[in-house]
Amino acid sequence: MSTEKVSLSLNTDLLRKARQMAGRRGLSALVNDALRVRVQQEQLRSLLDEMDSEYGPVPVKELERARKLWPDGPVKKRKAHRRA
Repeated sequence: MSTEKVSLSLNTDLLRKARQMAGRRGLSALVNDALRVRVQQEQLRSLLDEMDSEYGPVPVKELERARKLWPDGPVKKRKAHRRA
């Protein structure tokens, strides 16, 4: 994996907290991990949007059923669509 040095302007309080969180790993590793997660989330959102376009949205009853069965408590609600 190659790396590239960049310059960023960040909120001072956020940067202080990030440095504390990073600890020995370093700020670069923390930022790299955060960016990787964000890119994965955006890719997943894009895939879900494609699936909604191709197959239609998940029926409201199925979303409700899945939320009730989720093992770790409530799931962040995704915008539900009703099928015609």
